[in-house]
Amino acid sequence: MNGAHPSLPTVAAILLTASACDKAPARIHTTQTDSAGIPIVTSAAPAWGPADGWTVDAEPLVEIGTVTGAPVYQFSDVVAAVRLSNGNIVVADRGASELRSYDAAGTSQWVVGRAGEGPGEFRSLDFLGTTAGDSLVTYDRRLLRVQLFDGDGGLGRTIRVALPRRDAAPGGSAPDKAVGLADGHLVVRFIEESSNTGTGILRWLNERIVAVDLKDGSAAALIVAPGPQVDAKPREGGGVYRDRYMFNKTPQFGAAADAVAVIDTEAWSVQVLSPVDGTTERIVRREIVPIESTDAHVESHVQGILDLLPDDAPAEQVDFVEQMWRGYRRAPALPVLRSIHVDAAGHLWLAPYYLTGADPPPFEIHAPDGTWLGSVSAPPGLQRAFIPYQDPYMEIGDNYILGVWTDDLDVQYVRMYRINK
Repeated sequence: MNGAHPSLPTVAAILLTASACDKAPARIHTTQTDSAGIPIVTSAAPAWGPADGWTVDAEPLVEIGTVTGAPVYQFSDVVAAVRLSNGNIVVADRGASELRSYDAAGTSQWVVGRAGEGPGEFRSLDFLGTTAGDSLVTYDRRLLRVQLFDGDGGLGRTIRVALPRRDAAPGGSAPDKAVGLADGHLVVRFIEESSNTGTGILRWLNERIVAVDLKDGSAAALIVAPGPQVDAKPREGGGVYRDRYMFNKTPQFGAAADAVAVIDTEAWSVQVLSPVDGTTERIVRREIVPIESTDAHVESHVQGILDLLPDDAPAEQVDFVEQMWRGYRRAPALPVLRSIHVDAAGHLWLAPYYLTGADPPPFEIHAPDGTWLGSVSAPPGLQRAFIPYQDPYMEIGDNYILGVWTDDLDVQYVRMYRINK
């Protein structure tokens, strides 16, 4: 990915004392070095002691949803839920092309939106977030537009999402998914057009992260990251086709508060950018040795993918999917990270890599300054997409987690859990 890289000179060491005895030496949790004016924070141990960490309640504070009953409580495709300053919860349901508001107890208040291309309508309601003054920010990937609503559902402004030609790739840059909101900017992932015909294991396509200023609609590229690893093979008769590469490394992104966080899953390294101009504000690291991939990992991964298929999937479909995945080449080592989230205060919530179908491990939390604090477990069943900008989005506030929980019948519920700090 673009941006400065760490160098060796050490400027300072931050000593955090973990000893209960005055005579015991201080333990070095975090070292801070500098590379061309960019702080590089490297953590060796968590700062939290056994009784210092955060916990998340096992039972939700609020649950919204039902199997049967009023349609306003039935969800078909929730992409996000957000909490306003007055405690109200607004849910974006892509299946219904609606924003739905509920009070702090989960009682319906209002519904706006429908399918279409007019004001307040959606072709594809792909993102919902909040910005200053409880303004609701939506992003429609098919219409390439942002619509801003007030906290009562009133439509305010509409912004077209486009990148100036001077900031686009030579072959073009296509807007894709929204990553998040940071410091008054909607952060959108663009996919680079490419005519790369190389073969072997390579990165394809590049991903350009763009910040759209919600005040004036201007857009600026923050960083270009190499895309996912693929297995590119010559096509008979000419050309190249690109297969998946099992356990591939790929860039992932998160945005909230005043930070855009960029990782490449091959290493525990986070590049924290300014959402205004893309300046690298710090690099957050841990020294993690990747785990060698094995046949057992492949078996577990493939079985996890098959478990995602519907129970009534035809046998030939199951066999096709299994053979397809078994035919892919695999990376020699597993990725180190799965995803990254940024919470309302700027903490980095890093998800260590886990195989498809496995129980997700706890998040590892780094403070806004990069210090590794410790681990926090999310409630079982709360959906967190493999990457945070694929729905359903999960909002992490100062003292809550708000997301989607799905029951055994695949019925969606919106749940909010308390974070105890």
